[in-house]
Amino acid sequence: MSHGDREHDRRRPDGDWHDRSDLAAALAQVGRAVRDAVLATPRSAADAAISRVAGGDEVFGVDARADQVLLASLIERAAERWPGRLIMEGLDDPVPIGDPAGPWVYLADPVDGTRPWLAGKRSAWVLLGAGRQAETLEDLEVGAAVELPTGRARWTRAAWAAGTRVWAEDEDLAGLEAPRAVVLEPRRDGDLRRAWVTVARFSPGQKGAIGAWEDELLAGVEVYEDPYLCSGGQLMGLASGQDAAVLDPRPLFGAALCAHPYDLAALVVARACGVVVEALPPGPLTVPLDPAADVAWAGYANPSVAAELRPRGSFPVNPRRATTAPPPAGNG
Repeated sequence: MSHGDREHDRRRPDGDWHDRSDLAAALAQVGRAVRDAVLATPRSAADAAISRVAGGDEVFGVDARADQVLLASLIERAAERWPGRLIMEGLDDPVPIGDPAGPWVYLADPVDGTRPWLAGKRSAWVLLGAGRQAETLEDLEVGAAVELPTGRARWTRAAWAAGTRVWAEDEDLAGLEAPRAVVLEPRRDGDLRRAWVTVARFSPGQKGAIGAWEDELLAGVEVYEDPYLCSGGQLMGLASGQDAAVLDPRPLFGAALCAHPYDLAALVVARACGVVVEALPPGPLTVPLDPAADVAWAGYANPSVAAELRPRGSFPVNPRRATTAPPPAGNG
């Protein structure tokens, strides 16, 4: 078995299991290519400059460098065997991966968490997902998440999944040690005392309303928060046992800064580890794979945590944003 192999159910794999696992591994290779290309060039002022606004977000210089590598690498590794089209942050329209009439729809965020990464605060993540004839986040079948660490880090993590099987390893950027197998293990109990539970409320203007909603949700529970501006990183925190829950209700409050589908491109990885990932209000993530679509979502380390924290009752109605508002921005 590959490094970090875990099987979370014992059902016999379907006939195309090997094909999907090969694709998941290929997506991880694409993520590594992006990581290595970004880290190979010293960070500069151009990386922090906004090069364009497209595909649901502001595209910084580092994003522009990364998306070129991602596209070229994905074509190289997937176009012949898994043809289709790519939906990506920073692009308004899908681009072909081989034959655009092929069945595979790819979803990618070349650098999720650009802002904290540029500030040297936290890792960013290269996120990829794919599904045959996929139209919503629920249709994704495989995924990969590759860590883009800050400049002071030596180790980086890569994880990829197909269905309910996940692989992960930590890799030495200095090349001094061999990759280390990692078993991604979410929290298995439902005890929330002094656990990490984060409610996203990054946008000034909605913090009070979202905070009041959070206070009602978490009343009487001593928990801590980690405002990590990176949905992919939050999902990996859930998958690795660092976090108990993440709730992102921003679109329900009309926030200008919201998650988009590409921010959850690697959700298959978290789900393969046993993390519950769903919509807010609770339900399936039937969000269309539209780069500009807003996503209200929640992730819980396990079903017990989900049963304890899953919001019940009414939710705010999403007010329409004023036409004079700045362009929508994502998490990255």
